[in-house]
Amino acid sequence: MSINSVYYHGSECRIYSGETSAVLPYTSVGEPFYIRNEGPDILTLNPPSGQTVDSESSMNMAVNDSFFLVPQDKNWVAVLNSAEKLTTDKIGFTAGSGGSVTQTGTINSAVTLNKPCGKITLVSHNYSNNDIQQFTLNNSHIDPDDLVLITLRNGDAKLYCQVVDTNDGSCNITVGDAHNQSTGSIVVVINFGIIKGDS
Repeated sequence: MSINSVYYHGSECRIYSGETSAVLPYTSVGEPFYIRNEGPDILTLNPPSGQTVDSESSMNMAVNDSFFLVPQDKNWVAVLNSAEKLTTDKIGFTAGSGGSVTQTGTINSAVTLNKPCGKITLVSHNYSNNDIQQFTLNNSHIDPDDLVLITLRNGDAKLYCQVVDTNDGSCNITVGDAHNQSTGSIVVVINFGIIKGDS
């Protein structure tokens, strides 16, 4: 395990590199500390049995994410997010968080990409009069409360895309033709990003 521990303003700072998971200490013996993921993969923080981190059973850290974790009762609370998420000139995921997947088979074939954001390239299809096609995105980051945002990265002015439902570990996406004319055979590319929700 590659961990570099330094101190910042009197608090420990744990810098993880090349790791995909880390086990947090028990809050009863833990002091507040900084934690940073240097990548190249998402780092999953796992609290001890019976405890949570930010009210969840685990928490994912994207590449370059930093948090200040504080023990509160029997749980860990992230009270300071990465400065990169608080800038005035950008919002979203840091470099290395996303991925890409290319659909195979038919336009209705499911795709799998376990990243919080990314690119989906669909198989070539001719969208004719009011043609609506649906496929499933399998993604372990998706929960029913989440917002899955999608946009056409490459498509046609006649087309629209939308998420029609979200489930535990997946969502269904439709691409449709809103005009009474064919697009011809085209390859649609979709950008997506997952915003965590609660209800």
